[in-house]
Amino acid sequence: MPTTKLNSDFWVQGLRQQLKITSGVGSAYRISQQSGKCKLDIQYSDKSRKTAITPIEWKQENARVIENAVIKIAKFVAAGKTLKEAVAVTFGGNTEAPEPTEDTAIVDLIDSFNFFCKWKVSNGVKQSTIDGIYKKYKAKLEYVLSNNEVNNAQRLLQLLSTVQMPNSKPELHKGTRTRQQVIGAVCTWLEWATELEENEAGNLNPKFWTPPKKGSNKKKQLTGTHKRTRIPIPIYDDEFLELLEILSKKREKKAADRYIFLIQLINVYGIRAFEADFLEVQNISGKDTVFCLINKTTGGGESPENRELYPLHKHWETEFELIEKIKNNYPIPPKGDKGLGDALGKHLAKVDYWKHLRDTRKLKPYSMRHGYAYRMHQDPRYKNKISSRMGAALMGHDHSIHLSIYGKWTPQGNMRNTLDDLLA
Repeated sequence: MPTTKLNSDFWVQGLRQQLKITSGVGSAYRISQQSGKCKLDIQYSDKSRKTAITPIEWKQENARVIENAVIKIAKFVAAGKTLKEAVAVTFGGNTEAPEPTEDTAIVDLIDSFNFFCKWKVSNGVKQSTIDGIYKKYKAKLEYVLSNNEVNNAQRLLQLLSTVQMPNSKPELHKGTRTRQQVIGAVCTWLEWATELEENEAGNLNPKFWTPPKKGSNKKKQLTGTHKRTRIPIPIYDDEFLELLEILSKKREKKAADRYIFLIQLINVYGIRAFEADFLEVQNISGKDTVFCLINKTTGGGESPENRELYPLHKHWETEFELIEKIKNNYPIPPKGDKGLGDALGKHLAKVDYWKHLRDTRKLKPYSMRHGYAYRMHQDPRYKNKISSRMGAALMGHDHSIHLSIYGKWTPQGNMRNTLDDLLA
């Protein structure tokens, strides 16, 4: 009897260890004996547990049968089935359930995301965008999937909206730009993947992976809302021109010229810093027009991928030769690890005049984009002529976002005035 028990313990321990190191199973799945049958116990990421009794007899000669059954059940669970459903399908107890083949039962989300990125590039998105922004999205996706059980879109999005990446900020506030970007990008990918045919690369089962609709309460709950307490502080025209003058006198002229070009683009077109890498000149009705070729997705809306820009002031566009520079791919500063906005902030931190503006007026690099909005709605040349909706379209965000940030600069009735002028 002691020998039999030792032998039994040995094969059980070996089987448990093998399942523990098996991809797709891991330590979340445990096996034991109950009433002479193999009992399966799963611990989910929220610490809840589910158990099921299989029809396999608890015998050493059935070790391989048990191993294969657990692996197959784990695949069904990963594909979105409950443990009870997975056991029923595996052992033929649920003939009505659609049984996926062993090869397709595991939903390979990372592969699907990779195909999505390739599709984006084939549809005009620059490879540098994939290597930059989307690489960060993929890193978070991989981190979440490697540390949690994920079997449907709702679970995935909930984790992406709450799980902290290593070395990230202590709190992931509701409504923050990063949270909105991640949720927006992943929802766009899932929409794409679930609309593919079953035999197309990157396809995901819409039963499990369809994301919440744009503008739905479910999506808003995922991104959350973050009450804005900071008042936008714009850089004024004279400060902008003085900053350019000072930067032009720096010894490191090559580097300074690149940052001057970036600052000019942000101020003249009201773009975000990272968008400077995605500008293109198109000829529209015989006129050279600048377009931004990348969209920005947030909980508050989505900007178009081919957004037309308009210079304010127009004479700056000519004086700075921005059209020609964009056409000729004039270099912008290197992005660094954290993007152009961060690189710009670090460069300006070395400039005494900027430090003075930062200390006295609390300016930040984003103040340059705010300056565009201020000019649009407060400069006598444009006031009451550019509606808030037009302004939102030019800046690439939702009208409600535009009003929440710049509403105090927007005169009441400016849309009516615009229409009166157009229809007069």
